[in-house]
Amino acid sequence: MNNNALVDFLAAYGPTSDGNNMYDEFVVEAAARAGVEPISIPEGHSSQIADDLRGSPARSVVLTGTAGDGKTYTARKVLERLGGPTTLKDITSFTDPETGRSIIFIKDMSEVTASEKSSLVPRMIASFTDPDPREVFVFCVNDGHLLRSWEEHMGGSAAGRDILTIFRELLRDDKEVPPSPYSFRLVNMSRTSHASTINAIIDQICNHPRWSDCGSGCETGAQGRCPIQINRQILLKDGNASMRTRLRALVEISAADERHLSIRQIIILVVNALLGDAKNVYATPLLNCARASQRAADGEYAYTNPYTNVFGDNHPPTRRAQNAAFSALNEFAIGFETNNFFDDILMDAKLDGIDHPQYGSASYAQARADYIENPTDHIVELRRILTAQRRRLFFEWPDAAPDAREQSPWQLSVHSYGDHYLNILLSEDERDPEMFRRTRPRLVKGLNRALTGSLTETSDRLWLTQPSGVYKGAGVPILVTGPINWSGKPYNLNLAAPASPGRPPLLQLIASYTPVETLASLPLTPTLFEYLMRVSDGALPMSFSNQCFQDVRNFQIRCVGRILDREKEDGTNFKAVDTEGETLAERSIGALESEL
Repeated sequence: MNNNALVDFLAAYGPTSDGNNMYDEFVVEAAARAGVEPISIPEGHSSQIADDLRGSPARSVVLTGTAGDGKTYTARKVLERLGGPTTLKDITSFTDPETGRSIIFIKDMSEVTASEKSSLVPRMIASFTDPDPREVFVFCVNDGHLLRSWEEHMGGSAAGRDILTIFRELLRDDKEVPPSPYSFRLVNMSRTSHASTINAIIDQICNHPRWSDCGSGCETGAQGRCPIQINRQILLKDGNASMRTRLRALVEISAADERHLSIRQIIILVVNALLGDAKNVYATPLLNCARASQRAADGEYAYTNPYTNVFGDNHPPTRRAQNAAFSALNEFAIGFETNNFFDDILMDAKLDGIDHPQYGSASYAQARADYIENPTDHIVELRRILTAQRRRLFFEWPDAAPDAREQSPWQLSVHSYGDHYLNILLSEDERDPEMFRRTRPRLVKGLNRALTGSLTETSDRLWLTQPSGVYKGAGVPILVTGPINWSGKPYNLNLAAPASPGRPPLLQLIASYTPVETLASLPLTPTLFEYLMRVSDGALPMSFSNQCFQDVRNFQIRCVGRILDREKEDGTNFKAVDTEGETLAERSIGALESEL
């Protein structure tokens, strides 16, 4: 056996009870102790921040976000770009040789003393209000501590109160640059999805140059039996049906459902899939080289299964529940959802080539045979094994053909239309047009069924019923669109792509006649999208919260109210027809139109 220091170093990124793995300085120290190069994660902010600090005029930068979002890491990269000190202290000040400006880095505002804050906040107020400051700041802080520290230490400054109000607005509205004349920019690193960095994280970890230390000195690795090396190859696999691609999809959907995962949490998921060991979850949840060799010798690969350990199964339930990364992934209930198609192929062990020598059909052949012989005594064990196998198939099963929904790997999760949702997260010109053509009528029909409370089959127009008593004096019981292909529609139902990564797309009711404006919007979260798609299929699952129905109903009320207000304001007169003694006002609303 060959002990590789890289394995011990990577374990420092794993979930720990003290939480030190969330801090950049801890991991840097761990790398130095192990004598290996730290993981270098691509970040997209340091170049722009350096330009801000050296610009003409210059401006300071406020980095906010939760622990593990990369605030300290980004600040350290900025310091490197500027050629400053090699160590980032709690407060680091140096003179930029290029501009002569004084640049102050505050690594963590929560670690600065009250007396230091009393000095720093007034200086920052002076810098932020100077059209061309000679002293600029980069300071890292979470949202709550930013607002609290500023309020407590700004004194009676009117500018300080104004800046505090702007902080609140920027944090609420996901914006970066405040109105003039303030010389600062706020970057909220928790307001974006880090899914795009998953490939880089996996490559940095699994292609680290120190894997060469395993070499020929490790007999287990040389024989291809080392579980760490087996898991490493699984993570390195690329393509549509791969662990890295599906893991990225889960992170994207989680972000759109307001379950943001930081860069550090994504690293935890990757390291846990690579090194997870479920044999003794309370003592040694991660492999080292000795334990990896022992698991291989005993054939105990069930404990090192990356398809289950990525969900935190190698940790105690309490730690798993408290870890945001594991909690987010377990919300998908992958492996606990299934259908006849997947259970049949697992029970028949006919996996169509989607198999694995350690983690596939061979690993449960005996349990399957025992169950077939005596179902009553072996059903519990078989259920546990099938859960693990469904998880493996979720990551490895290829996308289904459009007309074979039962074969989609997303049927193994509560987000059974997850592939459709990922498609609408893209901009309109990037979407798969065929998939969107199938999504659109289901989405409209789901809306209509939720809005009317009936099993309507209408999918080419949008019905808007007006709840009784919502608008006083209103005499229009139903608003209904004209056919989707009718030209000259005064209203249009649009599906706008997310404004930024990590945000949900928006259903928008737009008035298409002058003045063109958005009358109402509905954030189409993954949960709400799944609700509408399943309602369109004819069922309302009890697992969905009543909140989904209330969100749709509130959207309906806003649409009806804004249409009536708009038409009252501009005197628009649309066609009204009598239907059995009641007035039916018809207004044409294009329903998610594109080329048909």
